[in-house]
Amino acid sequence: MVNVCDIYRAMTTPELSFRSLSHITPKLDRYGYLVTYAQNNALVAQANLGDALVAIKCYISPRENISTILSTEDVNSSRLLVPSHLYKDELIVMQGDGVECSADVVISPWISGGTLSEAITAAVRSGDVATLAILAERFDRLALALLDAPFAHGDVKPDNIVIADDGELRLIDLDAVWTPALTHCEELGTAEYQHPRRDAKFFGPHIDDYPIALISVALHALAELPHIAVEGAVLPFDSGLVQGTNEAYREACAHFRKSGNVTLQRLARQLTKKSPMIDNLRVLIAELLKKYER
Repeated sequence: MVNVCDIYRAMTTPELSFRSLSHITPKLDRYGYLVTYAQNNALVAQANLGDALVAIKCYISPRENISTILSTEDVNSSRLLVPSHLYKDELIVMQGDGVECSADVVISPWISGGTLSEAITAAVRSGDVATLAILAERFDRLALALLDAPFAHGDVKPDNIVIADDGELRLIDLDAVWTPALTHCEELGTAEYQHPRRDAKFFGPHIDDYPIALISVALHALAELPHIAVEGAVLPFDSGLVQGTNEAYREACAHFRKSGNVTLQRLARQLTKKSPMIDNLRVLIAELLKKYER
């Protein structure tokens, strides 16, 4: 296992540190530092690979599942996901004690449209409820397609959803994906979007149920009640609903009831249940999308 500093140092000399990607050119900021984004188990950087701008993800520790995930045809061919390619033992890393080791690398296209998180924050700040409504619709379309897919993402959250050039939403960060070929999980997703009772045993086609329901309800609530936005948070409520109370959530539920939106009432009610599975989730998301087809 290496640390972030070891990875960073190796990436500053790509011609020496990469086995087959020595021609890659990491992007630098105006101060000459690498443009990087730290994750729990990896360091991600922007880089130029030929004429393409890519995201290069260098793992701090080996991830057993990622090879199976990225070699699964259903994952590779899905338009719901940003395509990714694994390079095993690609980055040569010199540790602080002088020991040389290797780190796995994943390369994927850099999506310039930004994340759903950034789009929500910008719309909330400008009071743009029309854009919030559009984002709610697009998220529901992504969610419905994901529920029909032969895999599950495992870490659905606004930061892991990017806006492609065609305006559609795509998922990044595939470390927590479930496919039928996998029997155990290495990642449990991000706590604020995951049900508190999701654990390593809850690994299968329903791992995205709770975050899908949570994000959908919160986005619809923001679009109709923008004043419930919370400073410093992307969404007005999170999975803490299961173990506590939240004024924004209560106001959203009252609004859905008063406006007669039975579908959002039913979906919102399940956010406080003790199970991470959501009853009739696909039916409810499909029902939400029907209003856009009229």
